[in-house]
Amino acid sequence: MARAPGVPGSNATAEAAAALSRFRRILENNNRIIERIARLEQALGGEYIFDQAFLDTSLDQLTGLVREVIYSLNAISGQRYQGLYQRFTEIVNHLADLASGGPGPYDRQLALPYRLLNRDLDYLVGGKNAVLAEIGNQLQIATPDGFAITATAYHLCLAAGGLGERIDAVLAGSTDNSAKARAISALVRQAELPGELVAALTGELAALKARHPETLGVAVRSSAVGEDGVRSFAGQFLSLLDIVPEPASVLAAYRQLLASRFAAPVLDYLEPTARAADIPMAVAVQTMVPARCAGVLYTRDPAHPTEEVMLVGAVFGHGARLVDGSAPADRYLLSRRHPFGLHHSEIVDRAADPEFIAAFAPLERTSSGRRRGSALLLPDQLRELAEIGLLLEKSFDGPQDLEWVVGPGGLVLLQCRPLALPVALPPPPEAVAAELKLATVLLHGRGQVVQLGIAAGPVVQVTPDTDPASFPVGSIAVAHQASPRLSPIVRKAAAIITEIGSPTGHLATIAREYRTPALFGVGESCMLLPGGREITIDVENREIYAGRIEGLVLSEAADADLHLQSAEVRTLRRMLRWIAPLNLIDPAAPDFTVAGCRTLHDLIRFCHEKAMDSLISLHEEGKILAAVPSLPLEVAIPIRIRIIDLDGGLAKDNLGEEVRPEQVRSRPFAALLTGMLREGFWDREPAPFAFKDLMGSLGRPLSQIVNPPGYSGDNLAIVAADYVNLSLRLGYHFNVIDAFLSEEVEDNYIYFRFVGGFAEEHKRGRRLDLLAMILASLHFKVERQGDLLVGKAKILSPAEMTETLTRLGELVAFTRQLDVRMGEEGAVENYYQLFLEQVRGESGAGRHA
Repeated sequence: MARAPGVPGSNATAEAAAALSRFRRILENNNRIIERIARLEQALGGEYIFDQAFLDTSLDQLTGLVREVIYSLNAISGQRYQGLYQRFTEIVNHLADLASGGPGPYDRQLALPYRLLNRDLDYLVGGKNAVLAEIGNQLQIATPDGFAITATAYHLCLAAGGLGERIDAVLAGSTDNSAKARAISALVRQAELPGELVAALTGELAALKARHPETLGVAVRSSAVGEDGVRSFAGQFLSLLDIVPEPASVLAAYRQLLASRFAAPVLDYLEPTARAADIPMAVAVQTMVPARCAGVLYTRDPAHPTEEVMLVGAVFGHGARLVDGSAPADRYLLSRRHPFGLHHSEIVDRAADPEFIAAFAPLERTSSGRRRGSALLLPDQLRELAEIGLLLEKSFDGPQDLEWVVGPGGLVLLQCRPLALPVALPPPPEAVAAELKLATVLLHGRGQVVQLGIAAGPVVQVTPDTDPASFPVGSIAVAHQASPRLSPIVRKAAAIITEIGSPTGHLATIAREYRTPALFGVGESCMLLPGGREITIDVENREIYAGRIEGLVLSEAADADLHLQSAEVRTLRRMLRWIAPLNLIDPAAPDFTVAGCRTLHDLIRFCHEKAMDSLISLHEEGKILAAVPSLPLEVAIPIRIRIIDLDGGLAKDNLGEEVRPEQVRSRPFAALLTGMLREGFWDREPAPFAFKDLMGSLGRPLSQIVNPPGYSGDNLAIVAADYVNLSLRLGYHFNVIDAFLSEEVEDNYIYFRFVGGFAEEHKRGRRLDLLAMILASLHFKVERQGDLLVGKAKILSPAEMTETLTRLGELVAFTRQLDVRMGEEGAVENYYQLFLEQVRGESGAGRHA
């Protein structure tokens, strides 16, 4: 037997088998990690109660599994990714601090750029900074760039020279609050700011100016800890605009904001016992946005909160003119449902607005008495505002009050805070039951719950290639597979339904991160839920109804997430920032690197992708398999294939000197063979090489024509029960198909690489066009570079994997030496249709007739 112990090459076989075993171990641990992340996210979503012991145990399990994944990848790749250990250690140290109740990695920082902030740092930078940075960083909505001067800096100022003690002495006095405010303002003006703070502010300001050299001024705004929270402090603290972006000017503005923490209205607002250390004043330093117009958006009309409308107010110039009432405002009522139609508008006659008249020549009046074109917001801008409003409602769990500005680059969000409205009561259960009794059930009991929730909206069918910008916010996405490339759409969707996918996949993590109701693995949803159809989905009960079930939607809106305020939940949410987000989505992106790994999820995503690449290159590099013995495959097709069995790829009984097709136990290789053995796809006629084809080949390096790769000789299949790497040299082109087929949908993939050919360049190009067209129809992501074509398909069910691999087997036969026949302009389309006919078995003629 070729694989008998002691035969030369057995060690190489064992080494190759060990590499495949480690790859399987990576997949197994990857699934375990994703399952544990999903459990943490479900706990955060309120699906069950947990305690500190749960957090500690979960962290121990996760770190052990991730460490093993990193080890396995380095074992496969020849220790190529040692840097992962350092990234892993840094992330785990942050997690250990958070799990123990620590403040996290930034608590001693005096100033922090917005790129490092998120909403869970509100205790350090105040809610205004934290929320605005979250919106810009996570939701990719335009916000001003800037940095936060932290609450740590505030406490440092109080400690310097005993300033805090002197302020407390004033606060404890018997004078009225106006007198206390004047006295404290004087103390703040006279105090020397700590040198560490001056240095930190100067450094962040210089970095901000380097990122925005065109900036002529900055805004210095309050972001006190607790502001816009249970107490809004609306209008109580100071904000200063158009401050010269130099350290002295910004430091002077910072002093004014510190003093505004103790202004008389603020002291009246607080309890008499409040001390200087209470409500620490963090500060925002932001780039100024030149304002054409500005205003507010209430995602529900405060006067009619139960109606499905939004309220927009707009003034010419900066929004301060709206807040202080110095300028009248346009008023718009918009529908809350796409396409966000305009219900009502009131446009101000600006003939008496001196700032408007100074900027624009007066326009003629229409028959209605208004001036033509005097509305400040165009329909597209109103729609954009409405979309942003709905996104922020979903992200921050309820109606929102937004401040915005329209600058030279378009709409920019300046602030987002909860909109205080009367508590909505859920509809009576009997009313909901009566509505459900009359409802039409489209799908029942199908799929797997990924993220709980109820949503209603129109269906929009999407693919990984759908432009996220074209997806209507508030619609329900329906997709064939749960591809990570749908992540930007999940952010905008009211819910997502997929035919294929599982709660442990990458897109499932994204859905939970954005709290988008999600039901995966439904099957046939693309057929049953056509685009444009209004539906309601109840994920928990796995029910999809025709139309909008108002009672369910209102019940969901009235269900307050009070558990989100507990200490354990806050700790978990902060920990998940370093665990669950998936930043590495596209392996072709420049930041898909070790340094780009910012979370545990990033680490395992990177390891999974690089392990797959390492396995694919296992044979190409020829380092392991050059001396491995193999067996020939007994087939009646015009190519020779030898097989190396790593583990369970061939039947062990009655295995002779040759392998018969029925002895193949490798699921992916068997599927490929099914297609390759279909005689009708092979053309056995001699290829009609022309002189120009020969001359065309001479323009390429001679090595591409005459030098075979390291496995010189027959074509080679490296197989295991769930794996195949098939390397083919057919004529003058080289084809690699690498596939892993298991019951775990998220682990399944197919890699297809094709390069070379003998014919003229335009003929070779047409064959690649044909391959790309066929692969795209099989749900491959295709990339081309010169004579090289690479296709990748992932997240396919076992049945889809089998079907797709069979089609690839047929494609291997069909395209052999096809380039020399593709001289005509219409050859690509003609051969594409011929291939489809062959697949359907409808062609009775010869293949190249």
